[in-house]
Amino acid sequence: MTNGASLNDSYIRTLILIKARRLMASPAFRGAEREDVLHDLTLILATRIDQFDPARSQFRTFVSRVLDSAAITLLRGRRRAKRADGLNLRSIETLREHASTDPVTGSAALGEADAARRLGFDVPSPADEFIVRESIREIVAALPPDLAELCRFLREGSEVAAARDLGISRRQVRNRIAELRKRFAAAGFGAE
Repeated sequence: MTNGASLNDSYIRTLILIKARRLMASPAFRGAEREDVLHDLTLILATRIDQFDPARSQFRTFVSRVLDSAAITLLRGRRRAKRADGLNLRSIETLREHASTDPVTGSAALGEADAARRLGFDVPSPADEFIVRESIREIVAALPPDLAELCRFLREGSEVAAARDLGISRRQVRNRIAELRKRFAAAGFGAE
């Protein structure tokens, strides 16, 4: 390496780890392996290391700037892939609303799934949504009648409305909701 340094230098290793940790915190890198990000940063640094010129900067400054640039490049690439991976892209101006000849505005052309993807959220496929709905239906079918009835009321209204319609107190509704949460968590639903 240049200037007697190598990629095994503790400063370089630490800087690569810091950059990788920051990238992994981004929603664009959800599901990415830490080792892959470390490898990508190291590879980019290794390919640019011979561009170092001691007359222009210190070696550590050069490494820091290269890794900053590499992190930005990786992040942009991941965001770009997340937005447009496998999509048949068309201009928003060419879209038509209900076979009309009027152009569709940008906000009208984007659906909820598009907005969620843009914000970095996972959007389940229709098959995944079907599986979740069926799983919930099976869990509710296996519930005792009082809990199943509460599920039906909660699906259509609020906790207060459910208490009123069932003729029980809100505390009893909250206790039953706690029991529902336990049963759903036991079936694999709950906070991840």
